Amino acid sequence: MKVTTEKKPRSVLELTVELDKEQIEKALDRAARRMSQKYNIPGFRKGKAPRFIVENYFGREALLEEASDDLIQKAFQEALKQEGIEPYAQAHLTAVNLGHPPFNFTVEVPVAPTVELPDYRAIRVPFEQDEVTDEMVNHAMEHLRDRHVVLRSLEEPRPAQYGDQLTVQIETYVDGKPLESRGEGEEIPQSTLVLDPERIVPGLYEALLGVSPNTMVDVTVRMADDHENEQVRGKDVRFVVNVLEIQERLLPEWDELPALENFEGTLDELREKTRQELIAAARKSAEDRVFLEYVRQVVAATTFDLPEALIEREADSILREREEEYERYGVRPEQVYEAQGTTREALIERLKPAAEERAKRGLVLREIARAEGLAPDETEIAQEIEDIVASMEEEQRDSARIILGSELRSFVAAGIVDRKLRRRILAIATGDPSFEQQTTPAVADETHEAAGATPAAEIAETPTGPVDSIPEAAPAVSEGNDTSASTEDGAAVEAAAHKPGME
Repeated sequence: MKVTTEKKPRSVLELTVELDKEQIEKALDRAARRMSQKYNIPGFRKGKAPRFIVENYFGREALLEEASDDLIQKAFQEALKQEGIEPYAQAHLTAVNLGHPPFNFTVEVPVAPTVELPDYRAIRVPFEQDEVTDEMVNHAMEHLRDRHVVLRSLEEPRPAQYGDQLTVQIETYVDGKPLESRGEGEEIPQSTLVLDPERIVPGLYEALLGVSPNTMVDVTVRMADDHENEQVRGKDVRFVVNVLEIQERLLPEWDELPALENFEGTLDELREKTRQELIAAARKSAEDRVFLEYVRQVVAATTFDLPEALIEREADSILREREEEYERYGVRPEQVYEAQGTTREALIERLKPAAEERAKRGLVLREIARAEGLAPDETEIAQEIEDIVASMEEEQRDSARIILGSELRSFVAAGIVDRKLRRRILAIATGDPSFEQQTTPAVADETHEAAGATPAAEIAETPTGPVDSIPEAAPAVSEGNDTSASTEDGAAVEAAAHKPGME
């Protein structure tokens, strides 16, 4: 069989398959038999009419049409096998000529993405770790103490004073417009503010100091030029605050803190432990910056040819992550789309640019891992499984060991590759091979007291700085960047397991 191929953009391979006359004739014979079995032809029992009678009765065009699907599908599969082509997604039939020589058809076949890495080992990113100051340690210790605060309602009404906690309904206006939109009749949500000049933006703190319950405060404040929310950065923001309740905050004595934290040691030792945790957090934050900047530079210098199917699949994956989040809160995705006046298909289109960037990052990391030979060996996988199992209840360990060694084995291996790749990239980016001998310490995910506060309250608060949680860097190969098939990705499984036909 003569097959010619032409490479097209977006990882599409155009196949032109030429058929000989004998193939056409055999296909017409089979089509004639099928048609004689399906239809009544005068003078013949079903299935007994010879081909020339069938062709005369229905016409050659009808016979060709009956033959084409079977003929093209068989020839297409043979062409794929002959040329060693693995379709990445559904193929598209673009042209057919079975009526006269040369008999042929043309198919566009999406194939796997191609990635040409730059000289990634020549890229350098400086490692710059922030200093942990005594002030930061003090702030972290205050934060620990704050976790054990006891709230007490006031026995007698009094004006709000430093350290109190206020339950409020708060609205913010920027450029004369509400920062948050609410439905008609929807009540303003409640949030809490701690009356502390380090926790509330200047201007609002002074306006709330001395207020009484059931009081409205209306104040306009100039926000800092470096405020973390760019919507209000450097602008005048109007706060309208309804003070609902004032509570006294009772903090434990400092010498009680170690026991409250289940720490076996003195307050000074707890302080030193906190300092070391902040240092570890600062180091991890610096490593994250290096990792992400390095990947950004490699992606920018890489040549990609990505199939549209990959981008659509990645966009669908992003949207499904959002949908799972909606469902966790008991909201059906369809309700969200209806409220937004959009459809799932429209959102997929809108997500494609972000999906393409995410796919590129995943592919780059996968190619670096492959180029560096970072696949785990059997010993590493076995040790990883034992480490995971050791953290479980004893009665769960045997069944978990079996599952991790079979169905979840690929995920165990991906986790090992993630860690290896992160350390290797840090070593390459900084030129410091010692990163390969280090492990990144875990950092507790502490959130400040306003967790669950409304966005308006978050703007009213002053960011707490370095003691807040430090975001994890994007996984190297597994999780969101995985562009291979997984049991949770129906589309990917279908593309990998099903031999695509044609549309």
